[in-house]
Amino acid sequence: MSTATTTPQACSLPAVLDAMAGDETSSFIFRRDGASVRVSHARCRADAGAVAAALRERGVGPGSRVAIHGSTGYEWVVADLSCVLTGALSVALYPSAPLARAVAVAAESGCRTVFTDRADAAEAFRSAGFDVLFLGSGGPAGIASVADLVAAHPGGRDEPAVPRRGPFTVVSTSGTLSEPKLFAVEAAPLLYTMDRFAEIYGIGRGDRLLLYLPLSHLPQRMMLYWGLRTGLDFVLSDPAHLAADGAEHQPTLHVTVPRVLEHIRWRVQAKLRGANAPAGAAAAAYRAIFGSAIRSVFVGSAPTDPALMTELLAAGVPVFEVYGTTELGMIALNTPVARRPGTVGKPIPWGDVRLDPESREVLVRTPTPFLHGRLVDGRVEPRQWDPDRYEPTADVGEIDADGFLRVLGRLRDFMVLPSGEKVFVTPIETALAEAVGAGLCQVTIRPDGKLGALIFFEPDAIPPDTEVDLAVRRVNRDLHPWERVKSYAVVGRMPTIEEGCLTETTKPRRHVIDEVHGRTARWRRPDAPSEHAN
Repeated sequence: MSTATTTPQACSLPAVLDAMAGDETSSFIFRRDGASVRVSHARCRADAGAVAAALRERGVGPGSRVAIHGSTGYEWVVADLSCVLTGALSVALYPSAPLARAVAVAAESGCRTVFTDRADAAEAFRSAGFDVLFLGSGGPAGIASVADLVAAHPGGRDEPAVPRRGPFTVVSTSGTLSEPKLFAVEAAPLLYTMDRFAEIYGIGRGDRLLLYLPLSHLPQRMMLYWGLRTGLDFVLSDPAHLAADGAEHQPTLHVTVPRVLEHIRWRVQAKLRGANAPAGAAAAAYRAIFGSAIRSVFVGSAPTDPALMTELLAAGVPVFEVYGTTELGMIALNTPVARRPGTVGKPIPWGDVRLDPESREVLVRTPTPFLHGRLVDGRVEPRQWDPDRYEPTADVGEIDADGFLRVLGRLRDFMVLPSGEKVFVTPIETALAEAVGAGLCQVTIRPDGKLGALIFFEPDAIPPDTEVDLAVRRVNRDLHPWERVKSYAVVGRMPTIEEGCLTETTKPRRHVIDEVHGRTARWRRPDAPSEHAN
């Protein structure tokens, strides 16, 4: 497929949505007031049509920008589809973002209308001059809800979608290296990617997909739109109910991130701890969480512990670690015929991957980059892609003899000391965190030009100073002299999204962590617990 973005392609989503009107068998399943609700694709299309009619009355049309701010849920889907029907460009805001940032992004994107599911956010958006609509029920006085709009505009249910070209949504980069950037996305590369997934993993009509990560996360919506075209069933859930929904609704497909798998492992271990568990108890416990119908669990967004992957596979959980970036799309996949824990799989069959000979940066050649163009000063500046060019990812990796790719970390994880030596700090951070039981460790260059480590713990899990000191010295003994941590600081709480130290997908932002925690930390040198560095 062509990747040139100077001539936008016709968008296929309007036709996908109009075809939903005849699908009474495929459905959305979600919780409302504690009970399970089932809504057909046809009913969802009708509800989106009613909301689209209301948006048109409020001045929304082709080229308008509409922000959607909320957790995964049926009303989020309806609001998003109503944007497609009107020709508007949806702007997906992470619900976990600090509220001030969400308001600023909506303004930067040129939005006039905002959907949100939080009362405090509704007031903040309204105070900033936006036309606010509420996702769900029980919103602030004077703010119409999606349910209100559906009830008030029955005549818009069957109105056809507005044909459109080019991008249909605006999403955000992770912001791990700098402040998050906004860019527009077309539907074609998303649907093309999912067509390849269907071929590789055997996905099709009759499958049931569990969605609980924020729908502002682009891979979630990639699977949503393809599933609407294909006729998947969707279970719309949240992290607190994913196990219960898995047991009740028996999904066949599950999309997750490593931190959720770590939590599931903790739950399984807690259940089996202290008990004389029979053989197969762990497998049964995992199956109880994922459901007995599960056929594929896709995990991405960050590296997954190889030991956890091995444990899940041994328990019969069909988990596949995949790798991509928000801008470039999919890059590598573990598949049913080629899967290796500790790697992100082999390069996508429809593209190629190689490593920079000096830096080992992962470079990808793909016909399906997701980024259509940057949003600059409220305008989309299209990006011209060369399908034969190997694009940088800012990730560092290695490829084994069998062609499996292992992502070692980010380029930013290489630090240059004043002496000129380059130190890859990710394995140092991992070793320190594991040695002392920390929730997170970040190595930084201190003002004296030497390496220091910020070691983060939950408030109720801080070990004695002597234990931390001993662990740091033990790790240092196995490192090259210039890789050794010369000072460290214990932080008695984890970094947060609200203070800007984590992205909305909980990835650490080095530059902000250094600024927020590094300057005020109490630094000490190993072997001298009572002595503090400046």
